[in-house]
Amino acid sequence: MLYRFIKVIIGLAIRFYYKEIRVVDAHYLDEEGPIIIIANHPNTLMDAWIMGHVNKRRVNFMAKATFFSSPLKRKLLGALGIIPINRKADGATEGVSNAASFDACYQLLENGGVLVVFPEGTSYLERKLRELKTGTARIALEVEKRNAGKLNVKIIPIGLNYIDADSFRGKVMVHVGKPIDIDPSLLAEYTVSQGKAAKQLTERFRIELSRVFVTMDDQLKEEVGNDLRALFDTKYAPEKDGVNSTIQLLRDMKARMDEYSVVAPWKVQEIHLKSRALNVRLASAGIRSDFLDRSFRKTLYTRQYIQTVLFLIAAFPIFLFGLIHNGIQYFLIGKLVPKLTNEVEYHAPLVVLLGLVLYPAFYVLIAWGVNVCLELTWIQYFIYLGVLPFSGLFAHYYLKTYHHMRSKRKFSRFVTKRKAVFEELKNEREALKSLIFND
Repeated sequence: MLYRFIKVIIGLAIRFYYKEIRVVDAHYLDEEGPIIIIANHPNTLMDAWIMGHVNKRRVNFMAKATFFSSPLKRKLLGALGIIPINRKADGATEGVSNAASFDACYQLLENGGVLVVFPEGTSYLERKLRELKTGTARIALEVEKRNAGKLNVKIIPIGLNYIDADSFRGKVMVHVGKPIDIDPSLLAEYTVSQGKAAKQLTERFRIELSRVFVTMDDQLKEEVGNDLRALFDTKYAPEKDGVNSTIQLLRDMKARMDEYSVVAPWKVQEIHLKSRALNVRLASAGIRSDFLDRSFRKTLYTRQYIQTVLFLIAAFPIFLFGLIHNGIQYFLIGKLVPKLTNEVEYHAPLVVLLGLVLYPAFYVLIAWGVNVCLELTWIQYFIYLGVLPFSGLFAHYYLKTYHHMRSKRKFSRFVTKRKAVFEELKNEREALKSLIFND
């Protein structure tokens, strides 16, 4: 009961926080029987919440034992299906036994349950697959050994591909990979050399995770990827399909960078310098890369500008309503989160957790004040409360529309006065695109 309640609440919260959560090949999660889900781990608690959100079946997690530092925490987290594990880096936590935790994992799988493990062990907000620990492979092999190889455990790799992971209205693609079966020959190897078999299976995990997660193997490639995404992942790009298009763009760029790293390594540096320089030029001109995908037609822009102004004027009262009811919470969370932690991996989960407390508290307080003044009926009171979260989203959309209008106005002036420079910027970007994909 507690698990289902929290799943619904957290699911609603992350759906509000992220603009898009796209699940690719979700049918692989329809597997029955014992399942171990493995995933990369860039975004701390958010990763676990998304795993619970996208799975229809109840999932259980392995988590570091430091979360279980008191009897109350152990009881609460245990009720949510979280299994503690002592890590070497953290030392032993009182009341937590690794042997008992592994037994709990075996029993869960033998009962046909779903276990989620992040085999990287630690969480860093980067587009990189770090070294995988062998513990997950050992669990899979050991539970099969205990059941004479007949349990048929499936290991499902999932790639968590975030776009602006720590930003409100960011996006995430959850790419589910094809289930991995444990080969009988590997299980036979495990009876002879547990360490060798675990390493072999872990290497298979790494390969399969690399298929579903876009990973940059060094800092330079990650920087190039960010610069190129800023230039080519625009809202006006042809065949734009949300986060799918963004991830595909990153995949294509990574493939090209990997190829150049082998056959022409100097080109990676050239692309890095040219993409960085073009982004700087666009920023200094005050031009968003989105507008490089559009032809400038003064009549069309004028009409759109007037329509946007009229919308902003007409919708201002609704925006003001949303701002009054959501502005204080938004401001407080923005101030509190950086003070609570410097680790960017915790920013998104903290925003969600604080939001789940502060937003409802302020909503109830404001609604109570309005009820005292206007004596609302119960129906009016609950309608009023229900509207408040959506008024906040509308206020956010309103501000984005306002800033977009200002950008379009600046762009219109720039093209009118400096058309030759605008064409030069477009040609520069096309030349860069050709260097990356057509050479």
